[in-house]
Amino acid sequence: MKGNFFERLLDNAYDIIWATDMEGKFIYINDSIKGWGYEKDELIGQPLLNFLNTKSMGKSYQETSETGVNKTMEMEIIDKRGAAHMVAVSSSPLTDDDGSVIGVMGIIHDISETQILQKKLESEERLASLGRLATGIAHEIRNPLSSVKMNLVILRNRLEPKGEDEEHFSIAQEEVAHLDTIVNELIDYAKPTPINLKRYSLVTPVDQAIYSARVQSAQRNIKVKKSIEHNTTLVLIDKGKIHQAVLNLLLNAIQASDPGSEVIIQSRVTNSRTPEARIEVVDNGKGITPEEKKFIFDPFFTTSKSGAGMGLSIVRSIMAQHNGSVQVESDPGRETRVSLVFPTG
Repeated sequence: MKGNFFERLLDNAYDIIWATDMEGKFIYINDSIKGWGYEKDELIGQPLLNFLNTKSMGKSYQETSETGVNKTMEMEIIDKRGAAHMVAVSSSPLTDDDGSVIGVMGIIHDISETQILQKKLESEERLASLGRLATGIAHEIRNPLSSVKMNLVILRNRLEPKGEDEEHFSIAQEEVAHLDTIVNELIDYAKPTPINLKRYSLVTPVDQAIYSARVQSAQRNIKVKKSIEHNTTLVLIDKGKIHQAVLNLLLNAIQASDPGSEVIIQSRVTNSRTPEARIEVVDNGKGITPEEKKFIFDPFFTTSKSGAGMGLSIVRSIMAQHNGSVQVESDPGRETRVSLVFPTG
């Protein structure tokens, strides 16, 4: 009874627990190995090194104990199905009742999710630090920028420039307005205002965004096609902020599309295990490369000739306030789909 209990205890463990003899061949492995596509029987008697189909090696630690050397190594292992697992492999000597070493025992712990969370935290800390710096710079720029803007208006009215001089004034005022927009976006990103949540259909911000983008879509001869599921689901949102987020995505899609093409904006509710509502913007522009995708949410990263590169950063900040997320799927040269995902609970 006692033996069966401990066997069940080991088999039900989340981690892969294993033991090998002095020749490095498996003499025990628990049921968790089935999650990697293996059966226990096919590994017993096989060398551990055959199983450790490593793709890359990470950090290595070791310490000396009374029974020998305990080791921990980080590595990426490919399972039987071809899936990659970033794991920590811990091993220590396996001893008999008299203390003599008869093999090695160890644990394989999947650290993929832990590393993803760690990278996310590091990214958030880096962006928070950048946000604080940007806010300080933005506030320092705002006052002299306002002075420049005001004086340009005074001088233009006083001098009444003509021809080429008038063109120079227009360019200067346009560039100052562009700088003013960047400063305001920086402040909005770094210090987002509190949200006012009420229940709305996602059709509302979609319609508002399409209306707000009508001039830009007409200028580039882009047709915006709306596709809305017929449902009555109401989502807890700040209508103004979600309008801003959807408009940013729509303008990005319009800028990325070739004249005469089509942008699709749709709203739908998925009935998966965790129900969620989505707003999706799809364009058939040049797409996003895997390398660009790593940086698209970073402030000031942009592949566009115009714009400050703050759009997606602000969108992600808005969605974080709504306990939602932004998902980007892109097939370079064919299609880009950006989704705002909202919890419906």
